[in-house]
Amino acid sequence: MTSLIRRLWYRVTQARHDTDLSEEIETHRQLRQAQLERGGLSPADAALASRRALGNVTLAREEARDVWTLAWIEHAWQDLVLAVRGLRHSKTFTVVAVGTLALGIGANTALFSIFDSLLLRQLPVREPSRLVVFDEGSYTYPIWQAVEAQTASVFEGAFAYANLELDLAVSGQRQPVDAAYASGGLFDVLGVTAIRGRLLRPSDDRPDANAMVAVISHRFWQQRYAGADSAIGAALTLDRHPFTIVGVMPPGFSGPDVGRLDDVMIPFAAEPVLRGVDSGLTERSMWWLEIMGRLKPGVSLEQANAALVTLQPGIRTASMPADAESFLEDPLTLVSASTGRSPLRRRFETPLRAMQATVAAVLLIACASLANLMLARALSRRRELSVRLALGASRWRVTRLLAVETVVVVAAGAALGVLFARWSSAVLVQQLATWRGSVFLDLSLDWRVLGFTAGLAAVTAVIAGIVPALAVTGVAPGDAMKESSRTITGDRRLSVRGALVVVQIALSLVLIVGAGLFLRTFAALNATPLGFAAGGLTVANVNLPAVVSEPAARRDLLERLDAAIAAAPGVRAAGLSVIAPITGSGWNDQIGKADGPPTAERRAYVNAVTPRWFATMGIRRLIGRDFARTDRIGAPPVTIVNETFARRFLAGRPPIGQRVVAGGPRDRHEFEVVGVVSDAVYRSLREGVVPTMYLPLASEESPGSGITMTVSTSNAARSTVDRLLADTLHGVDPGLTFSVRDFDQFIRGGLTQERLVALLSAFFGGLALLLAAIGLYGVVAHAVDVRRTEIGLRLALGADRLGILALVFRRVAVMLAIGLAAGLGLSLWASRFVGALLFHLEPRDVTTFAAALTVLVAASALAAWIPARRASRIDPAQVLREG
Repeated sequence: MTSLIRRLWYRVTQARHDTDLSEEIETHRQLRQAQLERGGLSPADAALASRRALGNVTLAREEARDVWTLAWIEHAWQDLVLAVRGLRHSKTFTVVAVGTLALGIGANTALFSIFDSLLLRQLPVREPSRLVVFDEGSYTYPIWQAVEAQTASVFEGAFAYANLELDLAVSGQRQPVDAAYASGGLFDVLGVTAIRGRLLRPSDDRPDANAMVAVISHRFWQQRYAGADSAIGAALTLDRHPFTIVGVMPPGFSGPDVGRLDDVMIPFAAEPVLRGVDSGLTERSMWWLEIMGRLKPGVSLEQANAALVTLQPGIRTASMPADAESFLEDPLTLVSASTGRSPLRRRFETPLRAMQATVAAVLLIACASLANLMLARALSRRRELSVRLALGASRWRVTRLLAVETVVVVAAGAALGVLFARWSSAVLVQQLATWRGSVFLDLSLDWRVLGFTAGLAAVTAVIAGIVPALAVTGVAPGDAMKESSRTITGDRRLSVRGALVVVQIALSLVLIVGAGLFLRTFAALNATPLGFAAGGLTVANVNLPAVVSEPAARRDLLERLDAAIAAAPGVRAAGLSVIAPITGSGWNDQIGKADGPPTAERRAYVNAVTPRWFATMGIRRLIGRDFARTDRIGAPPVTIVNETFARRFLAGRPPIGQRVVAGGPRDRHEFEVVGVVSDAVYRSLREGVVPTMYLPLASEESPGSGITMTVSTSNAARSTVDRLLADTLHGVDPGLTFSVRDFDQFIRGGLTQERLVALLSAFFGGLALLLAAIGLYGVVAHAVDVRRTEIGLRLALGADRLGILALVFRRVAVMLAIGLAAGLGLSLWASRFVGALLFHLEPRDVTTFAAALTVLVAASALAAWIPARRASRIDPAQVLREG
């Protein structure tokens, strides 16, 4: 090892060692010359004799270097210098090759870094492999209390948490911040320590504890308090309530949910203060929090699940609602949480895998393109390489030189690709954000990402370098040096380049088909009839002040709010609703038959609205009436249904006057249908129209703490709608907080996944098409150049120019046919994996496949036409003169 290090160090300090060696040799020569002069020789004769006595000085230097360094390092360095020098002289080739690889490797690295952060990377906590989470959705706080009390034999520790959005504003428009309720054991179980102050602890969960404490993230600490120590103990207003900051979380910790950064964490004991009568701590039917735990050492996941089966009856008994007939009947199940929990993961895992496969195909096309470029460059250097072989260089030496050139190109492409990935991955994550909030992912370059990039570079170097090296070094030196290399026999290496083009065509077709499917899906969703007029609508999500907790007071406040916004200047129409369409929120209920109770199989979505809400939204009333001010508590219960509801549940009967039974076995309600409105999308564009029944908002016995206000304004008032809403809401109650958005934001947010997949697939499909066209152009142009003499002879012997075009296109047609056939088969096979991402479209849609084939054939024909046209215009006389 010491010898190896010494020899490597010589490589670094070679110039100094070479100088010392030259000085030492010259000293020996001078001493020998002085000795000869003392023997009677003249200085000139003594100098000549001393040089003869020393022998071959250059050989001596080389032998000394062989002792000081490793020969293979010296040779590799020489190859590297030659490769860099050659690439500098071929700037166009270098830029195209490196740029192509940078896009291919960068795109793969960018997608993989997101994939790694969202799906593979473990939480930055102590022993994440022992973390588990209760599967199958959310749980009630009483369930959490029972789990905490009864699972000590399974868990070393457990905790619960619930994500929410809090308001930092003291008054007026909301300043939202991502936050979470957390039980006191969260940080202890995860092994996370504070960098300032303290974190939440179990004593913060006690009802008699000071619940108004908060822990903030490192990012929040830096942005809001500039990293000052004075933040500890400072007051922080959350939803109009004062909290005291007691600690700062470490910089690498973002919470147990991947894709989300909780800037503020507060104890569950603060929830009743913030929510008042809407508190869920004692509610046994409010499912709103997640439960995670750390398994005891030596307890496997299978053992923990088996133990949980025996503990579930006790948990069920301790947390069952008084009126529940069925409760926690399905087994409680634990799943690994080493990589955290993530709703974002469930939503984007399939699109990410599809895009990862797409960029992998792009990289293969880039490899084929680079191999084609390297082969073309090597063919153009055949004479030079043949001279090297003729002068004694081994084929291995020439092959190594070509391989080093490939490695240099790939290394440069990989380095630029990493830089491109750092930028593009951040841009892609920004595109995942919607009106609901931003997305946070740790995109740092960990060993997995760097290993992935290095592996891509290595595979690329092998694929792109081995083909030209084998093809060129297989030529006999004499053959390559002949001036008559342009003969009518052509060039057998064209078949190699043609095969690479066939690969490019096949993979390009797969990507173009995918791009077509995803673009048509996005277009179909974008063109889906909403059933209402979204243009010009403004939505305000209003939070009622916690002090207004009595149901009657809330109903009165909502009525005053509805009247005030309707009378505001510039407002054409306005209405309140519990649910805003296309936001993903939902409220559904069981629907009974005319002669039976509600059943779980018959469900409809529900919304509570005010009069004029239908007119504001542009939802047409088909028959019957709108809600009236008299439709309130104490009046006969009424409902308005949409067309789909009427067809499904009131088929064959006139809707007006029919009785609709809704609710569970213990909360059965009966409503009279007083109107039917046109269908409108409820939760999402993908889900489309669902059976929907509307209830009068004034008839709600217990209005929630939030309400959605939808406003349609005149064109003149549209630019000042935020100020208009702020003034109106402040006039009704200064304690109201709100956030304002255009309705278009909900639509764009609902199409985030489809838009991103469509844009990425279109970009990569276009890139693949461009690379395939360039590759085909290069092959045809080189074939024309190789067969220039043959084409000139054909023209001289009477062939017409159309015949020459046919001669060129015949070879193109063969490559295109083989590539399209292979690509069609691959596309039919791959399309079955993207069915879940499509909308109203079959994976093997004939129109999309036909369009993709047409685009690829047209691009290929255009790429081949340019050199084919040049071939048809060759001057036979000039060719014959060139000999």
